[in-house]
Amino acid sequence: MPRLKILAALALTAATLTLPTPTQATSRATTQATVQAVTQTVLFNKGDAGFGCYRIPAIVRTKSGALLAFAEARRAWCADSQEIDLVLRRSDDDGRTWSATQTVLSGTDTDPDAVATRGNPTPIVDYETGRIVLLSTMDPGTTSRPRTPYVQVSDDDGRTWSKAKNIGSQIDDPVWGWYATGPVHGIQLTRGAHAGRLVAGTNYDNGAQKNAGQFVYSDDHGVTWHKGATDLRADATPQEISVVEKVDGGVYAGARNNAGTSGASRMGAVSNDGGETFAAPFATIDGLTTPVVQGSLQRLRAVDQGDKYNRILFAAPADPDRRRYMTIRSSFDEGRTWQSVDEGTRITSDWSGYSDLAILDTGEIGLLYEGGTVDARDQIRFARFAESDIGFPDAPRTATTPDVSGQGNHSYLRGAPTAVAGKFGQARDFDGVDDALQLPYAESLAVGAGDFTAMAWIKYGASTANQAIFWGYGINEFSQFWLRAEPADGRIRGLITTGGNTASVQTAQAYNDTTWHHVALQRKAGTLSIWVDGAQSASVAAPSGSVSPGRPFKMYVGQRLDGVHHFDGSMDEVRLYKRALSADELNSIRTTNSTSVPNAVLDLPLG
Repeated sequence: MPRLKILAALALTAATLTLPTPTQATSRATTQATVQAVTQTVLFNKGDAGFGCYRIPAIVRTKSGALLAFAEARRAWCADSQEIDLVLRRSDDDGRTWSATQTVLSGTDTDPDAVATRGNPTPIVDYETGRIVLLSTMDPGTTSRPRTPYVQVSDDDGRTWSKAKNIGSQIDDPVWGWYATGPVHGIQLTRGAHAGRLVAGTNYDNGAQKNAGQFVYSDDHGVTWHKGATDLRADATPQEISVVEKVDGGVYAGARNNAGTSGASRMGAVSNDGGETFAAPFATIDGLTTPVVQGSLQRLRAVDQGDKYNRILFAAPADPDRRRYMTIRSSFDEGRTWQSVDEGTRITSDWSGYSDLAILDTGEIGLLYEGGTVDARDQIRFARFAESDIGFPDAPRTATTPDVSGQGNHSYLRGAPTAVAGKFGQARDFDGVDDALQLPYAESLAVGAGDFTAMAWIKYGASTANQAIFWGYGINEFSQFWLRAEPADGRIRGLITTGGNTASVQTAQAYNDTTWHHVALQRKAGTLSIWVDGAQSASVAAPSGSVSPGRPFKMYVGQRLDGVHHFDGSMDEVRLYKRALSADELNSIRTTNSTSVPNAVLDLPLG
């Protein structure tokens, strides 16, 4: 199975930061690999400056490249409503050294020393002006109501701050109960009709047993604010919203669902009009496992900015029930799907909680998060690491099986497919549980809108479950192709989807007789056909268009892209051609294992 990477930590503070070894984690983690060390620094420690607790981190990189790390300094222990100040530390060298702590906001409007709760820091960098805008909320400190939003700004890179301005009349409502900004950085839109707009996430309860996730936005560099997209509901509690801009100009909201169940406590929604309305209500994100806790988003890659692929990062604890195992996971398709826990990268095996992310001037990733060996609220730490530490889309983590097509598409053995006697020389046997071959992310493997032929020798019969033979590019409604054995239905089936149009073709039997059979899926002009043992079994009309428009993409032999439908049996001689092979060519490969048939982009002998 995929092995979750764990980044070992190296502390740079006076107090050494020591992380538990993988054997101190759950049994699932005991086989996980440790990779290159991540640099970590403790910025806020409980007890510092007379504050019993520091919580709720937020971080931004300013236009000049400085890092501003915000937190709540809680005077007593960690209760949410008490004397709480907003504090800040600054770095001018990508987090290697940090300034002393400065207070950004404290007390009431008339007395900075009075007891009050100043919290939920939501900093936003205006890259047009260089201004840093800080949203926050206030309550009296002796009670959690009323909750009032404020804004203040810095025009000198966070060194000094304006007087905080009450903006309750703009984005709050007197009948609402709980109200919160962020807490996490907001964004400035850079694409489309609303480029330049500042957008942040907020949430509130309406005082009538309903809760709302909401965007607020400003079109005048943070001077005035407006209520935007709102999802008010009684069946869920979307809150603590992190925001990222999509490459198509949409605004993605990732939210904690405070009414979520174990491991299913993340929700997502999208606005396509600059944050003014949601295209659909918040929906639960399947497979993005966290406890009930805040999480943070940050774009790392964008194809419209010259990158080869899109990548959005998500930071949150990965234990489904408790706040521990701070982990980085990624989406390569603009938030539609996310890496699993096993595919992510663990930053610490300690207890961990809230977080925020920033991209440094060096291109490294900066993570500000709550962590502790005893309690997640013991410290706020800054971790710095590279994309290589969390893995590229095709990062090799296991042994490879060579590609002899000449394209260099050597593929990775996932799980432990064993070597067995094959149709021609050696083959690989897959256990039906976690064995598979992962193909690399390579442009040569994108068959696009053209003809193709995908093939393999198979021998199976132990299981009647659906079993993927070859799967490329997408799942569900997204563009894709696949070839799959479906013995319970007595067939082998192939499918392509192009821009929402789908065609599938199937055999009249499953060939699950534990003998070798050669199977191929082929698109030729407007026809999709399936071949078995050198003969065409069936064909249907095929839609035009690309089966592989997205970047990056994934391809697997022996499983579906999301890790299900594992093949239970043996495979040999897996090939992919970027053209429709003739019947004679297919028979030449089937009978003699010919390697002279041109235009192969993948040829895995599995030896």
